[in-house]
Amino acid sequence: MNNLPGAIIAAIGVTLSLAAFFAVLGVFFPYRLGRIEAALDSMPGRAFIVGLVNLLFFGAVVLVLFSIADRLNSVGLRLIAVIGLSVIAIGLSFGLTAVARFVGGRVRSQASDLAQTTWGAALLALACALPFIGWFGLLPFVAALGLGSFILSFFARPASL
Repeated sequence: MNNLPGAIIAAIGVTLSLAAFFAVLGVFFPYRLGRIEAALDSMPGRAFIVGLVNLLFFGAVVLVLFSIADRLNSVGLRLIAVIGLSVIAIGLSFGLTAVARFVGGRVRSQASDLAQTTWGAALLALACALPFIGWFGLLPFVAALGLGSFILSFFARPASL
């Protein structure tokens, strides 16, 4: 509590950076994000289950690989674990971008894509910052939903596309 203004400025900066990151992903990958949003809109339950299973399984695999690599002092296993963690992070980035755009589209349906992405990112960042419920409830839910939508966008054929 000694540096409350600094914490508020940092939170605003992180939220704006997140919104900018999501907007840039939307500019570079509009087709993929459209597919992810379509999967999110048409199959939210399936997307959540697929994302949760993949987060738990591949998260555990990456943790085990890091643990074994530390015990054996193996650079090769550590590299495989970092690659696995990077793949999860890429999927989460695309999935969270789609979820932010989806939320922003529901809140500001008449706004531009940039405004929708910014509103969605800001609302998700603020909601996930809520102690306990946001940290341990909403954030894992949104992460699983986004990752599942990302995965389903490659395999499923949503009706809206």
